[in-house]
Amino acid sequence: EGCKGFFKRTVRKDLTYTCRDSKECLIDKRQRNRCQYCRYQKCLAMGMKREAVQEERQRGKERGESEVESTSSFNEDMPVDKILDAEVAVEPKTETYSDGSPGNSTNDPVTNICQAADKQLFTLVEWAKRIPHFSDLPLDDQVILLRAGWNELLIASFSHRSVTVKDGILLATGLHVHRSSAHSAGVGSIFDRVLSEL
Repeated sequence: EGCKGFFKRTVRKDLTYTCRDSKECLIDKRQRNRCQYCRYQKCLAMGMKREAVQEERQRGKERGESEVESTSSFNEDMPVDKILDAEVAVEPKTETYSDGSPGNSTNDPVTNICQAADKQLFTLVEWAKRIPHFSDLPLDDQVILLRAGWNELLIASFSHRSVTVKDGILLATGLHVHRSSAHSAGVGSIFDRVLSEL
C-alpha cells in the first residue's frame, strides 16, 4: 500500500527524481525510502501504469460531478420549504397543550418527562408523515426508521424547545424542569444529554 500511494503521488504531482548513486539502488520493504528515483523505476518495472492513475483521477472527477448533480436533484426533490411546512404544521399541536399550568402536571419529574415524551413522540410521527417521500415508503420501513431514530429526534426536539431556558428543559407539556429536579428523580443523564445538545 505504501508504494501504491508513492506511485500515485508521483504521477499526480508529476514529480521527477534523480538517483545519487548508479541507478541500481536496492529497493525492498526496509529500504524503499532510500532512493525515490529507483523506487519509482521499480514501480514501473513491477507493472504500475501512469495511465491507470490518470484514468482513476478522471473517474473521480466524473463521480464528483455526478454527486453534485445528484445533490442538486436531491434539493429539488426534497425542498427545504416542505420540511419547514411539516415543522410548522405539527408545532401548533405542541402549543395547544403547552399551558404549563401546575394543575395539569404532577410534582414527579419522571412522570412529567414521560408524559411530555409521549406527546412529543406522537408529534414526531405526525411530522415524519409530512416529510416528502416518507409516506411513500412501505409502512414497515417507516416503522423501522422511526424506531431507529426516535431517541435522537426526541432529544433534538427537547433541545430545540429549551434553547432559551437556563439550566433546564421545557417539556412539550409546557412544564419547565430544572437540572436539580431531573437529577434527584434519577433522569439526570438524559437531562444532561439534552442540555449538551444546546
